[in-house]
Amino acid sequence: MSGDDRRTVRVRRSPRIGVFLLLGVLLGVLVGVVAAVLTPPAPGYSTGQVLGYLVLLTAPVGAVLGAGVAITLDALSSRRARTATAERARGGDRGEN
Repeated sequence: MSGDDRRTVRVRRSPRIGVFLLLGVLLGVLVGVVAAVLTPPAPGYSTGQVLGYLVLLTAPVGAVLGAGVAITLDALSSRRARTATAERARGGDRGEN
C-alpha cells in the first residue's frame, strides 16, 4: 500500500435542502388554509379566492424560511466536520489485489 492510496478527507452530515424547501412550502400552505378558514369572509371575495391569495403569499414565505433553516443547519454541520483518513480500494470485488 503506497501513500498515494490514502487521503485525509472531511466527513460531515449535511441537510437535504430540497426537503426543507418542501416542508416550508407545505407549512406555508397549511398556514394559508388555516388563516382562510378561521377569518371571517371578506366582502366581495369568496372563501376560495381568499384561500388562493393566502396560499400564494404564504407558500413562498414558507419556502424561504425552510431554506434559511437548511442553510443554518448546513453551517452548523460544517463546524462539526471531522477529519478521517480514506483509503482507496483496488483489485477484485472484495478489495483484494
